Amino acid sequence: MELARQQQLFARLCTDRRFREEFFAAPAQVAAREGLTVAAEGLASLPPEQLRQFARLLRTRRLGEVGLALPLTRRVLGLRFVELFKDHAIQGPPPGERPGEDALAFVEFLHRGAAGTPVEPAWAMSLARYEAAKVQAQWLGRRKLIMRRFPHALRRLVADLAGGAKPEGDYSGWTFAVWCCASSNQEPRHWLW
Repeated sequence: MELARQQQLFARLCTDRRFREEFFAAPAQVAAREGLTVAAEGLASLPPEQLRQFARLLRTRRLGEVGLALPLTRRVLGLRFVELFKDHAIQGPPPGERPGEDALAFVEFLHRGAAGTPVEPAWAMSLARYEAAKVQAQWLGRRKLIMRRFPHALRRLVADLAGGAKPEGDYSGWTFAVWCCASSNQEPRHWLW
């Protein structure tokens, strides 16, 4: 039981910045609070900078995986995507093991406005939510039917992006998107109106 708790604590030290700083300020107290006794000394002897570097490597890996799951959003937001992801990653990864879950949590982070300012341009949030629905259809259980409505003309926006054009304008208009999957071993079909 002690080993499992030690592994959980180590994982949290690598993924949760606030917890890591709290731990290095008072390792014995934090370890005791987390139910560890013997392991506190071993974990406290880890060089903080080495652990921070490992945490940065994990965050960079997560950023790459989320960027692959949300390629259009990453392209449109550019460096802002990286900045926003860093703000999101401070909280540590969501429960689960799939990169799709991290992508969905990141889009939810953007949607809640947790970054402090709304994502601009406004249609970029619709694009992120569209890609999140695609991730949901492809990776998370292959649901039979996913339907979403978006307040922007995503069909035109996606076509512009696919053609290499730089998106301009407000892309006003409504879009209805559907993903349908007949069986669990089949890729979902997709329609945009």
